[in-house]
Amino acid sequence: MRVLADEHIPPAYVSALRGEGHDIVTVGDEIALGAEDTTLLAYARETDRVILSEDTDFRGADPERKVGDHPGVLACDTAATPGEIATAVRRIEAFADGLMGTVFFVPGNWL
Repeated sequence: MRVLADEHIPPAYVSALRGEGHDIVTVGDEIALGAEDTTLLAYARETDRVILSEDTDFRGADPERKVGDHPGVLACDTAATPGEIATAVRRIEAFADGLMGTVFFVPGNWL
């Protein structure tokens, strides 16, 4: 899976996902820290990357945001362990038929 990790995602999660073979880039490496959500969404669309974020705006909390206009969001619970996040993403990738316009909670019920 191609993933864009938002700036508040712990580095251990990024390492765990890379260890699973995911192509993951981070805000700060590819996009300036503090960039607007619209910039992240545009980058994710242009590069076909799912956004991994704990930001509630990406979960549909902002009624002004077009929730369906993105390649997918993994709404991250940063109380989970890196292994739990990696397991959840692996299972989502195996069982979900495309992520376009969807929001999955990780780890959520994917453990």
